[in-house]
Amino acid sequence: MKATYSVNNNNSVVDAKTQNRDGKATDSTEDFKEVSSFRTIFPQVLASSAKNLLLLDLGLAAAFPTIVIPALRGLQNEKNPDEFLQFSAVQASWYGSMGYICQPIGSVFSGLVSEPLGRKKAMILVNIPHIIAWTMLYFASSLEEIYIAAVLLGLGIGFMEAPIITYVGEICQPTLRGILTSCAGISVMLGFFIVFCLGSIMTWRYVAIICLIVPLITVVAICFVPETPMWLLSKDRPDDALKSLQWLRGWVPAKNVEKEFAEMKRYSVYSSSCASCQKTKSVCEHPPPTFIQKLQELTRKRNLKPFVLALLCFAFAQLFAPIRPYMVQLFTVYGIPMDVNWATSVVALLGLLANIVCTCIIKVTGKRKLWLVSMAGTLLSCLGLGTYAYNFIPSGWSSFDKHEPIVVEGHFNYIPMILFFTLAFFTSVGVTPIPWILLSEVFPFKSRGFATGITAAINYLLTFISVKTYLNFETWFTLSGIMWIYGVAGLFGLFCVYRFLPETENRTLEDIELYFTDSRRKWTDIKIVKQTSIDGNVETTDKDNRSEKGCDNKAFVQNLY
Repeated sequence: MKATYSVNNNNSVVDAKTQNRDGKATDSTEDFKEVSSFRTIFPQVLASSAKNLLLLDLGLAAAFPTIVIPALRGLQNEKNPDEFLQFSAVQASWYGSMGYICQPIGSVFSGLVSEPLGRKKAMILVNIPHIIAWTMLYFASSLEEIYIAAVLLGLGIGFMEAPIITYVGEICQPTLRGILTSCAGISVMLGFFIVFCLGSIMTWRYVAIICLIVPLITVVAICFVPETPMWLLSKDRPDDALKSLQWLRGWVPAKNVEKEFAEMKRYSVYSSSCASCQKTKSVCEHPPPTFIQKLQELTRKRNLKPFVLALLCFAFAQLFAPIRPYMVQLFTVYGIPMDVNWATSVVALLGLLANIVCTCIIKVTGKRKLWLVSMAGTLLSCLGLGTYAYNFIPSGWSSFDKHEPIVVEGHFNYIPMILFFTLAFFTSVGVTPIPWILLSEVFPFKSRGFATGITAAINYLLTFISVKTYLNFETWFTLSGIMWIYGVAGLFGLFCVYRFLPETENRTLEDIELYFTDSRRKWTDIKIVKQTSIDGNVETTDKDNRSEKGCDNKAFVQNLY
């Protein structure tokens, strides 16, 4: 079947009469129905909430080593009197980082699977390794079983990234995308908070069996949300794509989403075309790219620039990653005046509140400014912790060894507690969540799933390196030295993001793709021109620039089936 549609300066119009697959004429001029803003927003929130259950499970898995390591190192014998498994310092460092080295494998695999299977089926499939892992942890009778469970949790976390990130980016309107994507951080930090709170009142085995409930509920919840319209269009399923869009915009008639759907189809045709066909604005009949061609596509500027920017943000977000698995022993060696188990719960609660703040203000501040403020607070906290350790913690002390609490006169021991709390808040308000939000926006649709998986994989590889080498760096540079290193790295990150990261808030995915496609732009040109409104109407006056990218203003005919 062929359908003709045009894009002009006022709107995008789908031909009222089209032919279905049987060749019969169908009337798509269903009456327009006015709906409230709440009804338009609610299904997008509903679909994002089902996806956020996966991220809750991610938070549970990432936080779990924090309560297992002190229990198996003998630092919390009173809460685990019958525990027969024990970690050495090296074994603890491996367990704390093992999941991260497996996550890149899951991330690459997720990028490959989310394209043929779809975002929805991939989000259901990812729950299987976590169900197995939580069950194994509860019944674990050896360290090998704990390690295997950590591997499964790591693979599951990595496998989540591409379908989760691409799903929320493709179902939301531009004005909601930043807010709903930032909700992911709330779900993750809620997982941390639940684990830390449960770890304060029960053994880690009971915590594991409670965590098992989450992936079971997630499978059921995701079954009730639709696949993304963009993926359905890429698989030549326009009828299903239209129904999905109607569901996501408030269960409305087809007439309500007519313009947005027409623009979405045009964008899908353009994005799925190869580079040469995009330049010539011709129908692309080339075969799908191979794995090698997908890798080569990442070297093109439209993929390379967002790839480098996303990795930069992820790299500087590692300032808190090495601290998290060893938080209990760090609180102990710093001698904070509070029960260390409840202190970890406070850290998780502050992270949760920070992500809520991020969700509430990101539309006003934008991602770029929020990240800069967040990084400034993070690096100052690290520098403060390094200075305190230099002045009050004896040289040669390691957080992996058991020490008597430090007695500091004048209530100075409140200083590191406040600094740890501010570090947790500032990291979670922008430094940690914003790179994931960017990941759902900056890559072109054609390579989004694969590029997202590769980027997430490299991020997890960096996380593994930073967590695994923390013990070595602490031994070489002492507690004060490693905190100072984190502070200086944050200062460098502040400069890089200020110079190179554009603001993507309130820009459509097409606007962002056009920005990164423009080979004439310098890396320091960080302004994204707003060319398309949320309903698909063309707004820019820079017509030459738009035409050059292949999104011209002429009516054209495409083979849609």
